[in-house]
Amino acid sequence: MKEHNTNIRKGRRALPLKSTTKSHLYPLFLVLLPVIFTVVVVIGYSQAKLLYFQSGVHAMDRQLNTVSQILSLFNSQVKDEILSYTEAENQIRDMMVGPKQPDQTRDRSQVKLTLAQGDELFAFNSQGSLIVHSSLEGQNMYNLPGERYLVKQILNEGKTVSTYQWTQPGDSSSIEKIAVVRYFPQWDWYICLVSPEDEFYEQFSKVKVFLIILVAVSYLIAAILFTLTYRKEKALLNSTLRGEQLAEVNQSILKSLAVALEERDAYTSGHSQRVAYYMRVIGKQMELDERTLDLMYTGGLLHDIGKIGIEDSILLKPGRLTEEEFHSIKSHPVRGEALLRKLYAQVDKKDAASIRSILAITRHHHERFDGKGYPDQLQEDDIPIIARVTAVADSFDAMTSSRAYRKGLSFSKACDEIIRNSGTQFCPRVVDAFFKSITEETFHHAHQISRANELLDPLVAEQRVHLA
Repeated sequence: MKEHNTNIRKGRRALPLKSTTKSHLYPLFLVLLPVIFTVVVVIGYSQAKLLYFQSGVHAMDRQLNTVSQILSLFNSQVKDEILSYTEAENQIRDMMVGPKQPDQTRDRSQVKLTLAQGDELFAFNSQGSLIVHSSLEGQNMYNLPGERYLVKQILNEGKTVSTYQWTQPGDSSSIEKIAVVRYFPQWDWYICLVSPEDEFYEQFSKVKVFLIILVAVSYLIAAILFTLTYRKEKALLNSTLRGEQLAEVNQSILKSLAVALEERDAYTSGHSQRVAYYMRVIGKQMELDERTLDLMYTGGLLHDIGKIGIEDSILLKPGRLTEEEFHSIKSHPVRGEALLRKLYAQVDKKDAASIRSILAITRHHHERFDGKGYPDQLQEDDIPIIARVTAVADSFDAMTSSRAYRKGLSFSKACDEIIRNSGTQFCPRVVDAFFKSITEETFHHAHQISRANELLDPLVAEQRVHLA
């Protein structure tokens, strides 16, 4: 473990960046993080609500289809003169809204159709007259304040799904309702299933509460980070190392994001740390200089940072991805590069080469040696050597890591896959260095890496030394 801790400290030194950004931009950055997160949550919530609405409407339409089939059976009995139209109509009323009571209302407790709590089923004709209703049977919907808007949307605008305000007679308050309609032309009936919006979204409201809590927590974390940042900047105001300390904040935020990304998926926890570890071991075998090894380690920690913006429903999906979902996953190298470019936009020009190396790892770690990778289809020596090393380390760890839908390969089988794809997916030079440096002992050691503690503790410890 001593060797690994040393490597982590080296990885931390990989970007000795001098920040030229004014200090007041860092609190602004911390404030913007939860704001951006909130925007993402709101957009995701809106899309999820739309899908939930469509699913609920589809379920209501299936219920109406059942009612239409029942009406068709009664219509057949009328045609065959088994029942008169009046008899069929009365039986349908009893089935849909219950038998008539002495006060001329219907006993809804005797309804023979299964409806969700709060749902109401009724029917009206093309003149707006209510043919079937629990309490307003025979009245015209155009004369009823609560139903007037609904009947206009259906008869005048031809809508089959409507969201409208319903007002209780004699009451000024109103509630939102969702209506789904089917037309039965044989009897000129519009069959309408109505659900109060509160009942319709009852299950989905739990998601809303969870997201509100999640957003509130993000603001709380931002507030804590803001406070800590403010205190730290105040303590470092007269320090000659102030620029370096600000760069350290940027680095710790990036690495915290990398840890946060892996904490989303228990099956890939520690992936970036193992990839960074393998990269340094392979790079050392290739006799790369110490500065490049440090850059490779940092780049390995951040290579999948673009996945932070991919939805959990895709990133954590246990089954096979659709083409669209796979396309979204394939966008993470470009997303990651764009994110890092923004975060490093104000660094000193002398550190530009270091940044380019990190960006090269982030963008090109899924390129293939034969040019069939993504996002730029680079091939052979056009792919930066550090990205070629990342490709081997990343693939090896992915193959040996278990997922919800498959068990990870053994060390030997994963090695067989690496050699089988040498010259096509992987650079032969890197593959050769891989087999000379990665042993079963190295493999087992990599899987003992403690993610958050070993990644962040050296940062915290050194910051305390500077503050002291």
